[in-house]
Amino acid sequence: GESIPTAHQITTRGTSLYGHSDDGFLTIWSTTQGHQVADFSLLSNCMTRVIKSKCKSGYPLKNMLDNIRQDIRENKNGEWYCVESQDTTDYDIIFQQRKSS
Repeated sequence: GESIPTAHQITTRGTSLYGHSDDGFLTIWSTTQGHQVADFSLLSNCMTRVIKSKCKSGYPLKNMLDNIRQDIRENKNGEWYCVESQDTTDYDIIFQQRKSS
């Protein structure tokens, strides 16, 4: 347990909140060290397309990443991409549309 993130107090306008000290709780990278991709915008374009099409239906981020990975594999310029995510927590991230007031 040495790498377990610890909560620290965040003060905003006199109100205390608690957050974690590890900004890397979710990391997404697109290629392995020492390799370079042919199409630098491929990851961004696939992420934009998949997230826009899936987020309103309550699709979990983990499943979106699987779709992004599949889209890249099917693209001719995706041969050096290695889309991976690394979570330090065990939960689903689900996007929800804001309710208009």
